[in-house]
Amino acid sequence: MAVLLLLTLALPLNAVSAVTESQTGIYDQNSSQICCDNDQNLADVTAQNSKTQETTNQHVTTKSVIQGENAFTQLDKANSSTEYRAAGSESAETTVTTTQVSFSSSQINSASSNVKSFIESNNRLPDYVTVSGVQVSMPQFLQLLTDNLLNLGSGLKTSVVLDAVNTPTNPSESVKSGNIYKSEYLTLAQTIKSSIDSTGIAPDYVNSSLGKIRYETLIYTFSKILNFQNTNGRLPNYVSVTSWTGSSQTSSNQSTSTPSEGTSTNNSATKTSPTSLQQYLKSTTNAPSTNSAITSLTASITSGLTSDYDKATAIFNWVRDHITYSYYYNTKKGALGTLSSRTANCCDTSHLVVALARAAGIPARYQLGNCVFSSGTYGHVWAQLYVNGKWYYADAISKSNSFGVIKNWNLNTYTLRGTYATLPF
Repeated sequence: MAVLLLLTLALPLNAVSAVTESQTGIYDQNSSQICCDNDQNLADVTAQNSKTQETTNQHVTTKSVIQGENAFTQLDKANSSTEYRAAGSESAETTVTTTQVSFSSSQINSASSNVKSFIESNNRLPDYVTVSGVQVSMPQFLQLLTDNLLNLGSGLKTSVVLDAVNTPTNPSESVKSGNIYKSEYLTLAQTIKSSIDSTGIAPDYVNSSLGKIRYETLIYTFSKILNFQNTNGRLPNYVSVTSWTGSSQTSSNQSTSTPSEGTSTNNSATKTSPTSLQQYLKSTTNAPSTNSAITSLTASITSGLTSDYDKATAIFNWVRDHITYSYYYNTKKGALGTLSSRTANCCDTSHLVVALARAAGIPARYQLGNCVFSSGTYGHVWAQLYVNGKWYYADAISKSNSFGVIKNWNLNTYTLRGTYATLPF
């Protein structure tokens, strides 16, 4: 677990881009960044039933950015109001004071243009889009899209409050290609808003004159609508809809390409993975998955195991059972130092989990959030491992946890702050 304090910076747009690119993002325009790792099923990593909130004093503008303490050392700290640090102490006394986050209509419209472009280039959803320095999951973005659209349909350009929205569990679709006109797409937006407001979950689908439109198609469709608003200053008279599982998602001159796949080789373990997962297999300074000490331990832990799930479980159990917790801020030891000392905070414990998993050819990443423990709300870093098309929690700081299962903090009330291929602090 990690103690978090939040740093608020007033940065020019180019500085925002420079910092956000150190995360997992691959697309940045007008301070709206797309981050994607081919995981469309975020229900297991964004199970938030309470309102998503931001730390007090955070200025949610295009000149604000959240980052780790070390990532700020080369920035102008004269404008900072507080400091953001990750320590990993469950017993720490510092709690997180929060307030609501909202975005302007223009910020949402700009982000919709980026989401639209990404979908058309990759034929899939990004995991999240960074809007004005805040990472917004796709279910949350659907909420922003529909709320903003309804405001615009009423002649308003008021800000929209970001809510906590979970991913639907069973999207389905039975839709024919065609056009949906303005009056109907505004009605669909209201249907989606009502569903999200009452359940806290994005709908699996909505019924339309063209048939059932699934969750992913809804995000793409409403992104196209607000992209038109962003470009033309008005809402379109109609929007074209095509099945998500069809060969293309088209509207006017829009086209898509099929997601590409590549072969990833890591320590002689070769598997076909989506290209977006390649970044989660790379050896890094703090998670040196090609280091001999790491590869030897991985081979020992996974000896005799054949499935990735069994290997991931064995790696998690080894770290959980052999590394004890110690308190300090941010990364201090890395995976090798943690392996040597057999004690670490949440950051360094996660480094070891990530290094061992990547050495086994299993994609691994970091997540950062404000987590509700029995003693209060604190900052925390944990690992996630990608097995059988799904991201699994791998929080090894507590003996009460198991692979894919969190028991020492509340999954229903945490606020996700970042997802990283390389932890920036």
